Amino acid sequence: MTTLVTQLPPEHYDLFVAACEITSPEYTILKNNIAARHQGSDEQPTVEILCDMDEAKLLLATARRVYPEAVPFIEDALSVAPEV
Repeated sequence: MTTLVTQLPPEHYDLFVAACEITSPEYTILKNNIAARHQGSDEQPTVEILCDMDEAKLLLATARRVYPEAVPFIEDALSVAPEV
């Protein structure tokens, strides 16, 4: 199983989570799979979410429906995933 790291700016992460139904698998992935919240002085703050390929595809489909601003960040994570 390939593990992906999706990096979202905190404002996009917070709004994406808020757009998801609290009982949905996407909400669970977003809330339970946080690897880190970074706030470095020289870097943009990011929230890192660990997920497998299927979870990333689910997040992408959901983002397209409910929070399109997150789509490019999820697509970036999927684009660097090795082909299986």
